Amino acid sequence: MINFRLRELDKISPWGQEQELSLHWFGLTDGDLWLTFGNDTIYEYSKEAIDYWGNKSTPYNDYQLSRFIEDFTELFDKIRETIPEEFYELTKDLKTFHSDAQKWLEINQPDEDNYSDFYFEEYDKVISWTYQRAFDSGHLIGGPMLSFFRRNEKIRIVWYTEHTLENGISLWTAKDGSFEMTYSDFVEKIKAFGQSFFDQMGKQVDLAVSKDWGQIKVDKQRLIEEHQERIKYFNSSLALLDNEVTGKTNWIEIEQLFSRMTNEIQ
Repeated sequence: MINFRLRELDKISPWGQEQELSLHWFGLTDGDLWLTFGNDTIYEYSKEAIDYWGNKSTPYNDYQLSRFIEDFTELFDKIRETIPEEFYELTKDLKTFHSDAQKWLEINQPDEDNYSDFYFEEYDKVISWTYQRAFDSGHLIGGPMLSFFRRNEKIRIVWYTEHTLENGISLWTAKDGSFEMTYSDFVEKIKAFGQSFFDQMGKQVDLAVSKDWGQIKVDKQRLIEEHQERIKYFNSSLALLDNEVTGKTNWIEIEQLFSRMTNEIQ
C-alpha cells in the first residue's frame, strides 16, 4: 500500500548555501514515495509529464518522506473514528457532496468575497468531517488530495489526482477514484510500512554517523536522538488506530445541517 525507496546517502543534497551547508534527519528521508490501492498508483507521474520535464530520474514523488509521514499521522486520531452510515455512503461520490455544499453556500452567502456567520456556523460545519480526514500534498505541484473514511470494519480511501499542466498534459497516472478495504488490513499495512521505513532509516543514520562530511554541518548525536524520537512519535500515533474513539464529532449537529442543506438546494 505504502511504497518507498530512500535516496542513496551520497545523492542527497545538503541544505543551505555554500559555506553554510548542513544535513539533518528530515533531509536524510529524501526518497521516492508511491501508494497503491488496487490497480491505481498515487504519486506516480505520467509518462507525458516525465518526458516534458526531461530531467526527472524517477516516475514517483521524490521528496522527503518525513513530510508524508507527518501529514498522514496527523490524521490518525480522526481516521480511527467510525462515521455514520449515511455519511459513509456519501464518500462514494464525495465530489457531489462538496458540489451540493457549495450550492448551499452560494444560496445563503451571495457575496463570495465576504465570509459570513453562515460560512462558519453552517457551511463549514457540514463539510468539516471531510477535510478533517484529508491531506492535500500541498508541497507538490498539483499534489493529490487523499481522504480516509472509516465505517466500523471498513475504510474507504478517496483521492483527487487529476491535475493538468499549462500545456494540457495530465500530471499523474491515476484518475480521481476511491478504494475500500478492511480497516484491520489498512492498519496492518501502515504498521508494515513503519517497520520497514524506520529500519531503513536506522541504516541511513548509521551511515551518516560514520561518514566524514567535510565542511557540511551534521550533528551526528542529534541524528541518533531524533531517529529514536521519530520512532516513538510514530508508534504513539499508530497506537491510536487500534483504539476506537467515540464522541469526538458532533454527528447530530452535522446530520441536522445536512438535512437542512438537502431541503434548501432542492
